[in-house]
Amino acid sequence: MSQRALQSVYRILSAEDQAGRRCMENLLNCYCREVAGPSGQIGIGPLFGQSDWPLALRAALHRTGGQVMHVLLSSIGSRLLVVVDAPSPTGNYRYRSQPYYKLPGRPWTLLDWTMLSSLLLREMALRHALPFNAELMEQIRDSVAVTATILAKSQPEAFSAEPLAAYLESEQSLTFGHAFHPAPKSRQGFSPEDLQRYSPELGTSFPLYYFAVRREHLVQESLLSESAEELIRLRAPAESRTDDDFAVVPVHPWQARYLFDHPLVRAALREDRLRDLGIGGPAYFPTSSIRTLFHPENPYFYKLSLNVRITNCVRKNAHYELEGALAVTRIMRQYLPAIRGLFPEFRVLEEPAFLSLDLHGSDRQENRAVTEGFGLILREGLDRLAEGETPLLAGALFGNRSLGRVRLMATVNRLAEREGLSLAAAAESWFDAYVEHLLYPVFHCFFSFGLVFEPHLQNVLAGIRGGRPCRVWLRDFEGVKLVRERRVFQELEGVSERARQALFYSEEQGWNRIAYCLFVNNFCEAIAQLGEMESRLENRLWTVLRHHLREYQWRYGDFRSAERINALLAGQPLPAKANFINRFLKRPDRDAGYVPLPHPLAQAGEP
Repeated sequence: MSQRALQSVYRILSAEDQAGRRCMENLLNCYCREVAGPSGQIGIGPLFGQSDWPLALRAALHRTGGQVMHVLLSSIGSRLLVVVDAPSPTGNYRYRSQPYYKLPGRPWTLLDWTMLSSLLLREMALRHALPFNAELMEQIRDSVAVTATILAKSQPEAFSAEPLAAYLESEQSLTFGHAFHPAPKSRQGFSPEDLQRYSPELGTSFPLYYFAVRREHLVQESLLSESAEELIRLRAPAESRTDDDFAVVPVHPWQARYLFDHPLVRAALREDRLRDLGIGGPAYFPTSSIRTLFHPENPYFYKLSLNVRITNCVRKNAHYELEGALAVTRIMRQYLPAIRGLFPEFRVLEEPAFLSLDLHGSDRQENRAVTEGFGLILREGLDRLAEGETPLLAGALFGNRSLGRVRLMATVNRLAEREGLSLAAAAESWFDAYVEHLLYPVFHCFFSFGLVFEPHLQNVLAGIRGGRPCRVWLRDFEGVKLVRERRVFQELEGVSERARQALFYSEEQGWNRIAYCLFVNNFCEAIAQLGEMESRLENRLWTVLRHHLREYQWRYGDFRSAERINALLAGQPLPAKANFINRFLKRPDRDAGYVPLPHPLAQAGEP
């Protein structure tokens, strides 16, 4: 075997090992936050049974200077041991060993990811009196395989100097995904070849697949001066242009293969109501969502349907989501001038047009599957960057473990050098700017107008200038909701009843979603990532967040915000989305449950 081939084998083996370790950390994160923590079945420190701890665990404890975390699996009647750096009020543990488990009267067993997955799923099955969830086990297995494939490809440590190149690198760099999800990289429906061809983490790009449809079958709506069809036709390859009786419809190449199997599509092709134009035109780049595509010369992102289950959901554009995107855009246009007047650096990427087709099949369900399968939403692009500004996906900085830490450190270092600050002071200043640009407008939209954003790590772009956040963009209207109790929105006239239902949350649902996405998924991860720079920095970052909560209330608050903010400052737990429980119980994402998550806001700033 050649030296190059041997190095490749080592890299693959290392990638598989890393993927398995990351899987175990994710599973422990989820289980401790959602199950063991709320039920009081976690202990950190030499609580009991230290004399029989495995020698390898003691060695890891001595080597790392950490502490041992005990997790009781009460239904199975066993316990886990693993070394962590220190206790964490929000469950962001830094693991320093592999986990061990023990049944009464049995020796300690070192766990790999398959054993830990099976163990925790058996515990959950007994707790809920349900069968073992083999589907979730398969999703975990798929996630590990995808992660290993990604890790086998080396990634540069630094972002490019050119802003749009750096932006694209941030979109395509989510190696590990959600830190509190049991299967964060699962994409069921992709073959190994599809994974190589279409995964953003592998730096891919590809041309689109085009169909032509007779105009009587075209479904579209636009709030722009041009129709969705016109905007797409302008950027479609010349060879896809047909006579005036037909309109061009692009789809993801994987989705084209999927759609060819649908009986209504096959019939429409035979009857010349639909034409197969094949693959062509420029290569588009998949962003972090996998199905939303970017091209630097196109002023719009294409949010395409993809009938692949990615983490929780099959990523198709449901018929009511096509309507809902435009309804939310209309509403945002009504309120954004006032919001931008208060927060001039706040941006929302509109979704002002959609396109699909209706083949008028007699079977309503089959016909809807076609409409949803071809559904495309146009999302506003990043064509108004300020001089020296680089947009970066928040998830690439905070949700990407070691690679994200290296890139975040580089950004903070630039700020430290530019302003003559220590690294810790620069990190604090960086976080201060990030929180101010994100928290204030998101809160104001909710408390003043009843608009519920989902500012989680994959929906937030941070504009960086001089090493410091200078603005934020929010995106993805699929997650934007309206508070039902707040007001009647006249802009919803003409919107179908199903689309209306999907757009509304109760006040409590809205707050839970914002609090989870903003604090738990976003700020907690940012604090954990930045806090690794210095031992006392984490407390100072929570103090920054506490300051901004008080400042928001003083500047913009009302009785609604006072109730929520005062409760947080008094120590009321945050709502953390229970991804492990939800996937185990096979709940739809909209019905996801939350668990109470303690946080140190009440004590922030104390020595």
